[in-house]
Amino acid sequence: MTIGLIWFMIESNKEGKPKTPGTKEGRVKKFFVSFLIGFFFLTLAGNLVGMTVGLKAGFNLASLKVSPAMPDLPQFKNRSSFTGGIFVSFDFGPLAIQPEILYAPYGTKFNLIIDDLPYQAQYQFDYLEGLLLLRWRVVRIGSVKPVIMVGPSFGFLTRAKAVLNSAAGDSGESVDLKDMYKKSEIGLSLGAGIEAKVKKLKLSLEARYHLGLTNIAASSFEGNSIKNKAVCVLAGLGF
Repeated sequence: MTIGLIWFMIESNKEGKPKTPGTKEGRVKKFFVSFLIGFFFLTLAGNLVGMTVGLKAGFNLASLKVSPAMPDLPQFKNRSSFTGGIFVSFDFGPLAIQPEILYAPYGTKFNLIIDDLPYQAQYQFDYLEGLLLLRWRVVRIGSVKPVIMVGPSFGFLTRAKAVLNSAAGDSGESVDLKDMYKKSEIGLSLGAGIEAKVKKLKLSLEARYHLGLTNIAASSFEGNSIKNKAVCVLAGLGF
């Protein structure tokens, strides 16, 4: 009964408990505020070390991981969206510490049949995400530097909705799900790419994998957990 997946998080949260200031979500929110403050002051202090400020933009392919798997779960497809934001990189030789603030679109889409008619359902979860990456420039090849990176991410939900469209592309029903999901998410970002310097500009191209660590459902559904996952490709321009 695939149609049940569209609304199961709505129904499962009707008995959800209200959040309190002492919850894990509250602690993550305080951490994110501290992250933004630290981001600002690190930028001011950036003249003490090698610092690069810049922009990143690219595309994101996102889906959901439901575990344990449900027997009537439809086949999830990637939700493709634009992603981008700002970064500050502090260089210490081959290593760099790089805080970032990105618009991070997650979710998924899948096909289903309702009354013998084909439809496409899409979950759209949009986050404002802070990352703190450790970057290692492995070796230098001419003017190009391969780089690998790893670090935690802290996301805050800005929009969550389910959209049901007909196979012909006609817009259908849209349901606001923001109250049905946790307002924050912790994840892990892993990636690799290349950097190059062209005159005073620093260019980068990288691929990343986002591994969601938080069960984003506000309340469990038959013992299942739901986590974000995504692959993104980003181009960067630093000054």
